[in-house]
Amino acid sequence: MDAFHLYETLDSTNNEARRLLNRGPVAHGMTLLARHQEAGRGQYGRLWHAAPGEHLAMSIILHPDPQNPIALEHIGMITSLGIVQALQAEVKGLDPRVKWPNDIYLDDRKLAGILIENALSGSTVQHSIIGIGMNVNETAFPPSLPNPVSLRQVTGSAFEILPLAHSIRSSILNLITTPTIQWKSKYDQVIYGMGKKHSFLLNGDPIEATITGVSAEGKLTIAMQNGSTASFATHEIQWHK
Repeated sequence: MDAFHLYETLDSTNNEARRLLNRGPVAHGMTLLARHQEAGRGQYGRLWHAAPGEHLAMSIILHPDPQNPIALEHIGMITSLGIVQALQAEVKGLDPRVKWPNDIYLDDRKLAGILIENALSGSTVQHSIIGIGMNVNETAFPPSLPNPVSLRQVTGSAFEILPLAHSIRSSILNLITTPTIQWKSKYDQVIYGMGKKHSFLLNGDPIEATITGVSAEGKLTIAMQNGSTASFATHEIQWHK
């Protein structure tokens, strides 16, 4: 199988990636792209709306080099930054931001989501399936979706999905082999909501706090109203509004 495989219809590219891995060895960087995805999922099992032919739905399979392992907490950060850099290269003047942990935003609207599934041996990543869903050519969305936006809505132009997928793939794979010190500062520059007060649920309780960054361990760092600063993992804190 080629390193980039295009499907007309799939239940989800992540599901197909798991099926391929269950059948036998799969090359590092194998990428699956579906013109139509019938059962795409986002974080926390949410369904991802995907209009046939208007949406980017892809998965990348990673097999980290055992001699140069990838820290588990870095995979999502690298993926997010890779998407942002690919979009900046493809669309002049676009200013995408990483809404921690796994969304890509344009202003206050969601452009793309990421779902990462890791297979671990102890704390070492054996393989990762990186699922990416992006609104590309949609001109309207179901009213049940709170804040979606597409590239076409923002730019007024239609996009070829296949070249965009290749660009995203290349950007992510390049960052995977880049030392952390070289990409982390770039990631810090594109964090959504930096320096602004937002509503969160901290261990289920609503709070107001100001984002001060994302730590090297992938935790959201916030300044509390009492002046203290703390960092929290994804299972501890979520966006509230």
